[in-house]
Amino acid sequence: MNRIFFIIFLIFSASLTSAQKKPGLEKIIVEKYYVADTIDARACADGQLRSGSVVYRIFVDMLPAYRFQAAYGVPGHELRIATTTFFYNNENGAAVANDVPKSKLEEGTVMLDSWLSVCAGGQNMLAVLKSEDTSKPILNKDGLLQNADTSAGIPINIRDGLYPATLVPIVTMFGMDSALLSIFNKTNTKMRGQVFSTDNASWASFGGTIGATPENRVLITQITTDGELSFELNIQIGVPGGGVENYVARNPVEKEILFDGLIYPAQSEKMSKTKNK
Repeated sequence: MNRIFFIIFLIFSASLTSAQKKPGLEKIIVEKYYVADTIDARACADGQLRSGSVVYRIFVDMLPAYRFQAAYGVPGHELRIATTTFFYNNENGAAVANDVPKSKLEEGTVMLDSWLSVCAGGQNMLAVLKSEDTSKPILNKDGLLQNADTSAGIPINIRDGLYPATLVPIVTMFGMDSALLSIFNKTNTKMRGQVFSTDNASWASFGGTIGATPENRVLITQITTDGELSFELNIQIGVPGGGVENYVARNPVEKEILFDGLIYPAQSEKMSKTKNK
C-alpha cells in the first residue's frame, strides 16, 4: 500500500507543476558539522565510532517561500547515499531526527547519530547551519564533542546549529520498510561500503517545509562516517501559490529538472581525487 500511494503522490504532484522563470532550488549544501576525536571514539563500545569520523549535514537551499516536500527514488531515478566504510549509529539515536529527545542529545555521542529529517535536528529542535545559529548550544554532560577541528568550522560547543521550537516538521515515510531504514537504526555494521539506496520510496514532509531562517535551508539528513561520503538525490519542492518542481540527479524526462548539485562529490572533485592518487 505504501509503495502504491508513494507513486500516486508523485504523479499527482507532477501534474500540478507550474512553469517558473527561475527554479526554486538554489543549491545543495553539505556542511561539515563535526570531526570525532580519540576521546569521542573511546566513549563508544567496540570501536563503533572511529576517531576522524566526520558528521555531514545535507541542506536543501531554496528561494524564499518554496517548500521542501520530498527526497525520493523512483524507477529511472535512484536515490543513493553511500560511504566507503559505514555509517555511525548511536545506541540512543533513531532513524529520524524527530525521535531523538533533547535530553539524549546532551549525552555521549548521540549528537553524532546518522538519521533522516525534514528540518529537525531532534525532538522540538530545528536545524540550521552553524553559521546561522544564534541560540545557546547544547552542552555535552559527559565532556565529549569538544573537538575544535578547523576543517569543521565553528565548534559545536559554541554553535550547534539547533534551535528550540515547539512545532517541528515531521518525517513521513513512503515505501520505506524496516529493512531499508535499518541502516539508520541503533546498530552498527563492520561491513565496508555501506549503501542506502531505493528507486521506489521517499521521506517527505506533508504540506512541505520552509527553513528555520530567511535563507530557507532545510536539513534533510545527517550522516556520520570515517569513509568517503557520496550521494545522488532527487528532490521535490513546492512552488509558492501551487505546483511543484522535481529535480533529479540524472536523466531528466518531461518537466523534471537536471540539477548537478544533487550528485556529491561533483564530477570535477572525483576527477581531481583520481589524479592525485
